[in-house]
Amino acid sequence: MRTKITLTIVFITLFCGCNTTKEDNVLLPNKEAIDLSCQDCNVIFLNIDVLRADYVNLIRPNHNITPNIDTFFENSIIFEDVSSIAGVTGLSNMATLMAVDGAFTYALLNETYQDVPPKYQLPYKYSKLFSHLPTIAEVLNAEGYETTNLNHGWYAGKQMLLNRGFDRYWGYFEVGMNENIPAKVLNKAKETIQRKAKNQNKFFLLVRSEDLRSLPYQYPAERPHINDPRIHYKKMKPDYYEIYYQRTPEGELAVKWPSSAKINWMSDSTIMEYRNLSRALYTQQLTFIDEELGKIFSAIQNSPSLDKTIIVLYANHGDGLYDNKIPNHGVSYQSCISVPLLIRHPKIQKPLHIQTPVSLIDLVPTIYEMLNVSPPKSIDGISLVETIKKGTYDRPYMYGMDKESQYIRVGKMKLIVWIDMTKELYNIAIDPHEQKNLVYQNPELVDSLYAIMINHELEQIDRALNFLKNE
Repeated sequence: MRTKITLTIVFITLFCGCNTTKEDNVLLPNKEAIDLSCQDCNVIFLNIDVLRADYVNLIRPNHNITPNIDTFFENSIIFEDVSSIAGVTGLSNMATLMAVDGAFTYALLNETYQDVPPKYQLPYKYSKLFSHLPTIAEVLNAEGYETTNLNHGWYAGKQMLLNRGFDRYWGYFEVGMNENIPAKVLNKAKETIQRKAKNQNKFFLLVRSEDLRSLPYQYPAERPHINDPRIHYKKMKPDYYEIYYQRTPEGELAVKWPSSAKINWMSDSTIMEYRNLSRALYTQQLTFIDEELGKIFSAIQNSPSLDKTIIVLYANHGDGLYDNKIPNHGVSYQSCISVPLLIRHPKIQKPLHIQTPVSLIDLVPTIYEMLNVSPPKSIDGISLVETIKKGTYDRPYMYGMDKESQYIRVGKMKLIVWIDMTKELYNIAIDPHEQKNLVYQNPELVDSLYAIMINHELEQIDRALNFLKNE
């Protein structure tokens, strides 16, 4: 079976004409000689929940929404084509921080392991089995790192069993839910960095900002802002919850939050109206987050002892923002799974753009190799150090799944399969917004990609079952 799948992937790759990083996009000379080793370097992860890749100017130059991010990461490793393992926060965080396959993670979460595909409703019951899958915090803590988790929301904390390995945890259950939480979390991060700069102990800091769509982030009264998102938030009410909960014309909840099903029952004009308001809200809240991140960046730059620090900015997933009639996230469209990944490295002094498609579960193994830390045997992610140097990538395909859909991608060809078995095929290279479904023009290619998807699921379910037997 593996041989057949391998040959299929080769065929698809040739069929697609898939390529790797363009030489002229790599600005560093003799890139293969780049030394990315940084043993005993500090590590800072900045996880900006729901940040789409195309809203970061360094990746998609078309706006000036993120000036602080753009300036700070200008001379960094800039990945331009990164796919999250999932378009939902919990599953993505678990897969990313443990560097494990989303299907494997999902199978362990689900009590019904025989389902192929698995049930598309992420259960909020978390198994103690995950304690046997090391997080990056546990690995680095064992290497002598002081570890801190500053997190709003429970998706990267105690309830997800992702607080393991942290010496200090501060988040949702310490401060509760309110509109100014993102600023509190990021301000706490600034204070932590300033404090860490005063001692010589190496550290790992995980900072997670809350969903860019969940609350109207408030600018302080003493700091009014022309882009205050509350203006747009108010415009969306009283229909705000109607949008998010997707109430049907009959008054019933079509899908419980976080909803992601297509809103086919809305008129095109209404969708466009909500799209514009939603994007205005999103843009202004991102402006707010960028300003708060600027304070963190200043703290780093004003701390000479932090020169030996790797700083990573990424997102767990994006958001539909009414693209493809998706108001939220939780599906496999590019708007929901295409995320930024920026790595500021002490030895990189010029921008290094990487166009090779990669998976977000490769982030943690990449950091392990940079730090010269042995990765745990449980990981599925692969280090991107060789990808950075040579543009090569050892993963033959990328797989991801959500509550309502799953995807398989080989090169630039991507197949989406919905829970009702509806299939969509897109060439991401020429159709990045996924507007032209090629499924009927390429039935053989669809069948081949679907075979890879099913084989992958079966392997991961078998792996989960064997894991359960051994624990």
